[in-house]
Amino acid sequence: MRNNQDRMLAGAATDNLQQADPPPQNQTLEFIVPTELVELPSKGLFYGEGHPLHGQDSIEIKHMTTKEEDILTNESYIRDGSAVDRLLKSIIVNKRINVKDLLIGDKNAITLAARTYGYGAEYETKFTCPSCGTIQQTSFDLTEIENGAFEKEAEEFGGEIDYEANSISLVVPRTKTKLEFRLLNDDEQKQKKKNKNKLISQFFSKIIKSVNGNSDQRYIKSYIDSMSALDSRYIRAAYQKMIPNVDMGCEFECENCGYSGKVEVPLKAEFFWPK
Repeated sequence: MRNNQDRMLAGAATDNLQQADPPPQNQTLEFIVPTELVELPSKGLFYGEGHPLHGQDSIEIKHMTTKEEDILTNESYIRDGSAVDRLLKSIIVNKRINVKDLLIGDKNAITLAARTYGYGAEYETKFTCPSCGTIQQTSFDLTEIENGAFEKEAEEFGGEIDYEANSISLVVPRTKTKLEFRLLNDDEQKQKKKNKNKLISQFFSKIIKSVNGNSDQRYIKSYIDSMSALDSRYIRAAYQKMIPNVDMGCEFECENCGYSGKVEVPLKAEFFWPK
């Protein structure tokens, strides 16, 4: 009798197990990659209406993962120089944003943030002391790098910012010539480097929108060709200060001569390919 009861109980238990819902077979786990908001040096003020960054002071990016490391270590991407662009495309959350359309300063800020969140704020590289010339292994703290104060710089140079026209105007002190500048995006910045024999004149032809209110290209070219070296140097220095960008300055102390001060951080291979 007991054996029969045991069999009956076992059979009932088996029936209950068979009637229970089977566990889902196609259930998958999705791991959430953290994201961060990166402040844009341009504050979104120089993008036209319709651009996804128009009026946006920040951009959302994902932290780097093994997927992005695969991009950075892809030899074909490294050879053709597209590794960093492909990395940024992968981590920018809003896929409507084209990396080539980014203003140079904004791209630099995103690149810096990607490296910091991906590999940390410590950046080790060789650096030459500006005082004694000694080359030494140096560790820079990338958290010291901040967005530049382009509006304040423009004011100090006597420049005028026209957000509707996406331009900055400047009067050259020596000749009193009024120049209107446009800001280059990433694609235009790369194009200007193609002709290495005419880097300076090519640069001016890209950034100058008008001379004394005249936007005729022949007139602008004539002005560029006759520009004095003194004015050329002043304009280039002023332009670099007045456009939105990151201030790549970090503290440095020389192990050899004791020099201490703020220096511009060099961007070398170790920046994205740390040893």
